[in-house]
Amino acid sequence: MNLFEFTLVNIVFTLFPLLIYLIYVAYSSSISKKETNLFLEFALFSSIYLVIRYGKTIDGEKLPILIINVPLIIAYLKRRPIGIVLISSFLVLYYQCYFNSSWILLIIEYTLYLVLFLIKEKNKISDRIMIVLFLIIKALFFGYFSFQNYYEEIPWNQFLIEIITMILLLMVVTYVSVLLFQKGEEILKLHMTIKELEKEKQIRMSLFQITHEIKNPIAVCKGYLDMFDVNNKEHSQKYIPILKEEIERTLILLQDFLSIQKIKVEKDILDMNLLLEEILTSLGPMFKEKKIEVSSNIIDDEIYMNGDYNRLKQVFMNVLKNSIEAMTNDKKHKLRIEVGSLKDEVEVKVIDNGVGIDKENLKKIKNPFFSTKQNGTGLGVFLSSEIVKAHNGKIDFISDENGTTVVVVFPKDMK
Repeated sequence: MNLFEFTLVNIVFTLFPLLIYLIYVAYSSSISKKETNLFLEFALFSSIYLVIRYGKTIDGEKLPILIINVPLIIAYLKRRPIGIVLISSFLVLYYQCYFNSSWILLIIEYTLYLVLFLIKEKNKISDRIMIVLFLIIKALFFGYFSFQNYYEEIPWNQFLIEIITMILLLMVVTYVSVLLFQKGEEILKLHMTIKELEKEKQIRMSLFQITHEIKNPIAVCKGYLDMFDVNNKEHSQKYIPILKEEIERTLILLQDFLSIQKIKVEKDILDMNLLLEEILTSLGPMFKEKKIEVSSNIIDDEIYMNGDYNRLKQVFMNVLKNSIEAMTNDKKHKLRIEVGSLKDEVEVKVIDNGVGIDKENLKKIKNPFFSTKQNGTGLGVFLSSEIVKAHNGKIDFISDENGTTVVVVFPKDMK
């Protein structure tokens, strides 16, 4: 085996368990799970085992007995006291049992590593300097050990060359292994930072959604309160239940946004005609204020489907409110709602004669944060789309200069 293959193979054996450790940490962070104690220590011992058991040699030289110190360096860099004590104890026993090293020298050597670590912890030296000093100490003790055991077997000049070569290789393997491990940690930190940024983005998005969504029920409440006459008993009986219902819907929205989770739907049997009639009644003051002529094909016959009543009300409130806001031209404002019942589907069309949506904007209308309104958040259509998807339905927009048609199709899902 040549020098390059030897170095590469031993680096792989050293780093493979550590790579598994980094993957585990990345997975744990992605599911918000705390890292299991001693997992790094297990990975470090696995590195030692792989190098001892399968580490390659060059012409019989036992360089792997040097490389098994790399996990100890990583334990020091990661400030793992349990790993430091366990690995140091293991290496002392290993060198003494298999290479008949002096107990006293081994204890002195690994005590020096500990002193070096304590100096570093007091911010006296950097990580890089600690690694360099660690390798110098290792080289001195290894050189002394090799001289005591092998200097008589080979010429001193060849012995010196081999010792220097092995120490240089140890430095290379150590540097590459530690560097790759640190780069892996940097990538992991970057991954975790990106996850945090995504979480912050979700929070910001939720705040935008809250602002957008609670405007609808508040606008309805304001409309009724403007018309409300406290001395009129009929007004109290008619408007108070509607106000309570809108406030309750607002509280449901707030509860959902606080959870910052994917939209959940609780399906139950509902009558689509009844739902739409209720929405049209709630929006009556807005229609009146904008002088919008509203028509529909809603009849007394029930059209049943399985869905979340409050969520679907949220969808159609958004759609109708957008239609109302689109009526800024000089035409006579008209709005029509058509409901169709097929064998397995329910289709609802909302047709307005507003300003319409151009082709470029029509392609982006379902994107979050896209809005053509000056004060819009661009989340109403996106949120409605997500609710429709949660019902396994679809929502489409057809528009030109004569107005816009929104087509919403749901499976009845009555099984």
